[in-house]
Amino acid sequence: MNFRYSYILILIIILNQNSFAQEKQLIITSGMQYEYAQKLFNEKDYETAMVEFKRLIHFFPDYEHKDQVEFNIGICLFNLKKYHDAARVFNEIIINGKENDFTKEACFFQSRAFMNLGNNGYAQIVLQNYLKLVEDRETKDRIYFNLAKIHLTEARNGEPDSLILAREYLSKISRSGANQYNSDQYLDLIIKVEDAPKKNPGAAGLFAIIPGGGFLYCERYHDALVTFLLNAGLIFAAYEAYDHDNKALAGVIGFVETGFYTGNIYGSISSAHKYNRAQTIKILNQDFSISSKFDLERKGYELSFNYKF
Repeated sequence: MNFRYSYILILIIILNQNSFAQEKQLIITSGMQYEYAQKLFNEKDYETAMVEFKRLIHFFPDYEHKDQVEFNIGICLFNLKKYHDAARVFNEIIINGKENDFTKEACFFQSRAFMNLGNNGYAQIVLQNYLKLVEDRETKDRIYFNLAKIHLTEARNGEPDSLILAREYLSKISRSGANQYNSDQYLDLIIKVEDAPKKNPGAAGLFAIIPGGGFLYCERYHDALVTFLLNAGLIFAAYEAYDHDNKALAGVIGFVETGFYTGNIYGSISSAHKYNRAQTIKILNQDFSISSKFDLERKGYELSFNYKF
């Protein structure tokens, strides 16, 4: 009898322990996992947020908002400045071809990723290909504006015809889009660049016939003085050596002077190009920079304007 009571008591204890263990189990749903990952994202802990978003896709491959999660991963990589990986993720979203806000934003972010990698060519191709697929005026205006910004960036780097192309894209923006993106301000900047005083490289080379003249024309007065004195000194030294019947020394000095004289001409032409580029950069750096932010919760796109003084 005592044995039976002992057995029942042991059985009750075991059942209670199992019940307690079951009560301690934590079941994580896809919604809970997403909320946790999104919380990390909002706190700008992009490295950890990316891991949690990837874990969500791994354990819940049929998650109904999978496209949003994949886009979030791309944004994490972009904010971590892993632009190559970000561009690859955005490309996968684009290839899937779903017509939603995330595919649209993936195109713009992929273009920005290529720009940050210094590959403006691919940045343009992404936007130009997307332009062929869209019909709504608002998205077209945004593409035109981003293409114009790319060409303005190239103009700062001295790329030929960049200002012409930037003007062309800005002129395609609708009136409502022009108000949104302040495109008239950019057109004014382009006009200022075109009207800014410039130095003619050919004239600089011509003035350089007199050592230092080209640098003087380009307003590089210190370089002009040094170049004039150096070349004049070498010419005088060569003349003195020749006059004292030291033709070998005169030949060596003359050879050296030829290099300095040629460098004076080349440097003057280069200085004219640098002067013009500096003028362009100075004006374009006074631009209205636009920073963008995509609201992942409300699926909206926000723009903020900043003017550089």
